[in-house]
Amino acid sequence: MKLTRDDYRRIALRVINYGMNTQLVADQFNISRRRVQQIAKEYRETGKIPSPGKPGPKPKPNDKLRKEVISAKKKIGGGATVIGKYLRKRRKIRADNNRIHAILLEENMAKEEPGKKGRKKWVRYERSHSLSAVHMDWFFNEKYGRWVCAVLDDASRMIPAAGEFDNATAENSIKLLDEAYRKYLHIAPIREVITDHGSQFYANRRDKKGEAKHSFEEYCKQRGIKQILCKYNHPQSNGKMEKWFDTYNRHRNDFDSIQEFVDWYNRIRPHMSLNFDELETPEQAFYRKCDDIIFGNFVLMMESLLEEQI
Repeated sequence: MKLTRDDYRRIALRVINYGMNTQLVADQFNISRRRVQQIAKEYRETGKIPSPGKPGPKPKPNDKLRKEVISAKKKIGGGATVIGKYLRKRRKIRADNNRIHAILLEENMAKEEPGKKGRKKWVRYERSHSLSAVHMDWFFNEKYGRWVCAVLDDASRMIPAAGEFDNATAENSIKLLDEAYRKYLHIAPIREVITDHGSQFYANRRDKKGEAKHSFEEYCKQRGIKQILCKYNHPQSNGKMEKWFDTYNRHRNDFDSIQEFVDWYNRIRPHMSLNFDELETPEQAFYRKCDDIIFGNFVLMMESLLEEQI
């Protein structure tokens, strides 16, 4: 029999206030004597009328799950969805995302985001192959009082190069892009770079023909890298960088250097925009998405060796 709140009140009062026999009360409401005793006990101990629901003590928190959630949060970061996937996939622990989020809230490792529900979903565009396009942008870190710049591979979200500088300049932009270019040139040259119209990347004062001399633009031309400019007042064009800066802002303080942070971001932290079912990291996605390039390079090398032997 499903009891109402008024039924709970009458049961509690009859047993505690009027001293009625618990079996008699149980027969009146067509429920078990044990249930009557539970309702009466709660009313006696708290002084409040129990609410409808399953009586009895609340389940004790799962201390083992709590430790696993805290450990996963410190290792890979992310929210309940990421941690839940990690625990189920890697640790073989069955854990509900809502419970994980509750633990994170209790441990002050997460916060409620009421505006998150019902957000508009943007269609995500990405390149199929690594190094076909990279993003670049600058961000001022107020805590450290330094400028941050990074090169982000569009297809894999991996960061081939990043740095913290006293000034946001074209020279520092070139330094990072050149570092990324040289580091993976053995696989393929960077084909395109996506930037905004900032003075670190582009000369906004141009002649009537739309031409101007700018060191970053000149570098791209020398390397055969096509520069793609984002639309004005359209941050979604470089949204992957904005997302990375958000991750940087939340986790940079956990590491002694930006290099350590980038290594954690590339190699350890699963990225939800990649193959999340396999907890894929940006570095894993980078090499997965350039497998055909590497294989093609191998074939060309073998053909070249055979030609030399003929």
